[in-house]
Amino acid sequence: PFFNLFSFAMLCRVVISWYPNSDLNVLPYSLAAWPTEPLLRLIRGAVPPAFGVDITPIVWLGIFTFFNEILLGQQGLLTMKIKYGI
Repeated sequence: PFFNLFSFAMLCRVVISWYPNSDLNVLPYSLAAWPTEPLLRLIRGAVPPAFGVDITPIVWLGIFTFFNEILLGQQGLLTMKIKYGI
């Protein structure tokens, strides 16, 4: 659930980044902005904007999707541990 919630929040940040005039302190946007901003701030300096669009949420979305698949996917580590008791 953690990776899915943060993946959804990062996907919301991707959509919000398409509208640079949106205020992230207003209620609908703040629900996605507040939990994701500390993570985005970590790599924002290392990943430059592409064509004026902040792509750091896309990077984090890929990271969360990767870890979700490795740990909880159909052949994920935790799934195999629960299934076979390894």
